[in-house]
Amino acid sequence: MKLSCEEIDGAAQVICAAPNTYWWVAPAVIACSAVMAALISLRAIAANKEIARKRATLDLIERSESTEYYQSLHRAFTAVRRDEGGLAQLKVVTNPDLMLQRQRVLNFLNHYEIIAIGIKKGVLDEDLYRSFMRSTVVRDWFEAEDFIAHIRRPTPDSGSKVSANKAFSNFEELALKWAPEVQLDLPLEGQSDGADDPKNKSLDRG
Repeated sequence: MKLSCEEIDGAAQVICAAPNTYWWVAPAVIACSAVMAALISLRAIAANKEIARKRATLDLIERSESTEYYQSLHRAFTAVRRDEGGLAQLKVVTNPDLMLQRQRVLNFLNHYEIIAIGIKKGVLDEDLYRSFMRSTVVRDWFEAEDFIAHIRRPTPDSGSKVSANKAFSNFEELALKWAPEVQLDLPLEGQSDGADDPKNKSLDRG
């Protein structure tokens, strides 16, 4: 005849009652295992997303440096910013050649705006892109700042019929965020050496 735990004396009663006393152990172990599995899975997902962001960023940099379309935009922007009149000459244009140059410069600036949005949305890796392009992004922003301020205003010569005060705002936000980090020695062409203002510094590319 099988005895109940109440009918057993001494230490045997403790052993007999143990399964009922610690009934929660098995479910707790199962729950902990499930939590650990979930954490490992989330960590793997996060790692894969980071790898994907870095790969996308490297692909973007490689395409920007190698494709003729981007290089033609970069050459147009560089030619204008190095010219004596700078980007100011593109504020009011009637000459067909300058109109084409103006559009190329706008397309080049749009490239930065798209990148800034990609970084803000987590599609691109900010640290990786910054390590390659920080100085160039900051320099190009300050070179284009006055021109961008012009096209943001709805004037007959700005090319805008309505206020475009948000134009290139993501590019601006990114450049100003990185600007304090930029510390280089040489002044921009045609500028005297200033203090630590990034717009007075020569940056790394073209």
